Amino acid sequence: MDNSPAPERTGPARDADPDHAASVLLHAEPEEPFDRLTRLAAVMLGAPFAFVMAMDDGRSYWKSRAGTAAGDLTGWQITAADSLCRLAIGTGRPLVVPDAGRDDRVRGDSFVRSAGIRAWASFPLSDPSGRTLGAFGAADVRPRLWTARDLELLETLAQAVSSEIALRHVAAAATALARTLQQSLLPPEVPEIPGLEVSARYRPAGEGAEVLGDFFDVFQTGRTSFGVVLGDVAGKGVEAAKVTALAHYTIRAAASRTRDPAAILNQLNRALLTQHPDSERFLTVAYMAVDRSRRNRTLALCSAGHTPVLLRGRDGTVTPIGSHGLVLGVFEDPELTTSRPRFGPGDTILLYTDGVTEARRGNDQYGDDRLRALLAATDPAAGRLTATIEAAVLDFADGPPQDDIAILAIHFPDISSVAMKTVRSRLRARRRPRRPFTRRGTPTG
Repeated sequence: MDNSPAPERTGPARDADPDHAASVLLHAEPEEPFDRLTRLAAVMLGAPFAFVMAMDDGRSYWKSRAGTAAGDLTGWQITAADSLCRLAIGTGRPLVVPDAGRDDRVRGDSFVRSAGIRAWASFPLSDPSGRTLGAFGAADVRPRLWTARDLELLETLAQAVSSEIALRHVAAAATALARTLQQSLLPPEVPEIPGLEVSARYRPAGEGAEVLGDFFDVFQTGRTSFGVVLGDVAGKGVEAAKVTALAHYTIRAAASRTRDPAAILNQLNRALLTQHPDSERFLTVAYMAVDRSRRNRTLALCSAGHTPVLLRGRDGTVTPIGSHGLVLGVFEDPELTTSRPRFGPGDTILLYTDGVTEARRGNDQYGDDRLRALLAATDPAAGRLTATIEAAVLDFADGPPQDDIAILAIHFPDISSVAMKTVRSRLRARRRPRRPFTRRGTPTG
């Protein structure tokens, strides 16, 4: 088979699409589940090579090839017109050729001739809807009478490949659903709060195939007041999503009746105990009530078993603020207290979930010390700060994060600078373009 044509080596004809089952075959990189099956076919049949071929958008791909004469063509592609795979696609039936020189279906085929193929046996591969995506089979450089045992083996292995495709299709659909559900539990965008800088970033764990419990929300509670919440539900899946949704709606409803963070989280605790009395899901959460009046800015904070809320002073010092009660959904009295920490112009408050500090590189965690050192050394502007922290954690971790990462920062700019920016903006808006004048000073038009 070394005399096979040298087709163009490229990537897939199009990006992988979770809704398109064929896409699971169209990556150029070798994949062990497919390679294992082609190796097995080549050994058990004593064939020079066995293969997985996929066809899409007029191109045929060697997804996997194994055997003594297989070479390394994984990921290589040829046009559909030059591929025997087109016959499987066209009929959806097996293609068995004992002698290519005597078979009218393939006699004169340019690929068969140039590759030196004399015998071919393949079975179609299908997606869960029954659509044919490609073929699994074996080939020989000499005429060969394929026995009933040979064909039964190839058919069984082709079914195994189709099952792998089906599993990936289901996994891709589940991932898409999980991401959609997770996004529905997050605010569409963080609202702008006049006079404050607010930024939030969220990164789902792994490939996003499971719904976990990290969430955040920023919403208006009055003309100049806002609620800011960030929390983490224990566990994952549908039950975690249900608790997250309950937390969202309960907090917003409670915040419409009171501005006291401890009272709001106590109401959430009662809702969890009442609506999910047998659930093992518990919740850690930090809630802040922020009021930005024309002359003053105030902050009230309550934390229920959550990671420390950090205050970065304008001089770069980092200190934890607030008092921390117990987790919600477990105890009748979670011992919550509202605190009113002092802060000033240029300060920044950081909320985060444990996916930040528990990110791992081997046995080493990112940890509190690294986070606080990074917070102290980073530009306190909210957007830049959250982006820097997320990038640092992802760079530290081995592979995708194993837990959700949620980060929220509020920066309190100097009031005088905010006021000056507002005045300048209003002055620019009030300026009108001058009307053109003639040489005598008479307005034109």
